[in-house]
Amino acid sequence: MNDKLDLILEGIKELQQITRAIHDRQEETDAKLEALAMEVHKLHGEVASVKEDTKRIHKRLDYQILRIARTEEEIHLLKPEKQ
Repeated sequence: MNDKLDLILEGIKELQQITRAIHDRQEETDAKLEALAMEVHKLHGEVASVKEDTKRIHKRLDYQILRIARTEEEIHLLKPEKQ
């Protein structure tokens, strides 16, 4: 009877160790997940900033293209016609 009780107690201790190990691993996993979530949030902000910069650059580029087209038109109109 005593051997059975010792065996059961040993099994309980082993299960407690396994449970603690699982709990510790879960805490590590939670910390890693939180770090990933923060990194994703940071990257989201950076992507939004890049999109705004790109939008602004496209507007400036469109304006410069328009200016070039007008200048080319003026040059064309100022050139004497070849006969």
